[in-house]
Amino acid sequence: MTTNNLKIWNDVKQTPSNFLKKIEFGYLKGKSDINPQWRLMAMTQAFGPVGHGWTYRIVRTWSETAPSGSIMCFAEVAVKTKFEGAWGEEFSGIGGSEIVEIAKGQLKASDEGYKKAVTDALGVAFKAVGVAADVYLGNYDGSKYLYEYDHAYQEGQASSQQQNQNIQQQPVQQQTANQTNTQQKTIDQRYNDALASIRNAKNPNTLDKAISTFGKTKYNNQIQQACRARADQMGWSTNPAQQNQNSNQQAMHH
Repeated sequence: MTTNNLKIWNDVKQTPSNFLKKIEFGYLKGKSDINPQWRLMAMTQAFGPVGHGWTYRIVRTWSETAPSGSIMCFAEVAVKTKFEGAWGEEFSGIGGSEIVEIAKGQLKASDEGYKKAVTDALGVAFKAVGVAADVYLGNYDGSKYLYEYDHAYQEGQASSQQQNQNIQQQPVQQQTANQTNTQQKTIDQRYNDALASIRNAKNPNTLDKAISTFGKTKYNNQIQQACRARADQMGWSTNPAQQNQNSNQQAMHH
């Protein structure tokens, strides 16, 4: 049995655009700020509720004084996940924030520093399982995603090249037979395939396609319900077509 090592990664790699905020100032200007609550939701989606499917602990916290007089605080966390019924080894992340910052030339204390440091550390740790990976890989330009990767780039590229080579090496009769088998796929099989695609949809276009494909079939109502459920889960409009239109309009303004 072949294990898809990238399944969880692909499930959590793309952050819904409404949970991304463009950073307008500082050395990260132009990058995207990821909603920390969405990260927790992504982990819950992939592994289950915190404390049952995944858990974390704060390993240590500490502070350091900067030359400017501000005080940085740091946190190290250790995260553990359950996969196929078994708990894995811990993996860690370190994050930081300020507990004393300089504002308008004066030192100002913050009671949010350590909380922000822990949140930052969790975000760093979650990168290890692919949470928001497309943003970190540069696949988000501040308004839209650039590519739809189902596999890591190198693996997907090699797989695609190998498939093309295999097709070219097939006898013409075999290629024709494969095309015939695809065309003869029953509506029931296509419906089951569509449900799987809807459950894992990372883009409203997938929902649009499913609705248009099954709009005049006996599965219309089931497809509509599945699309609404996925749209609610991802924070999209309940009308995928309207969501696409809004996304396109937003992209035109960037």
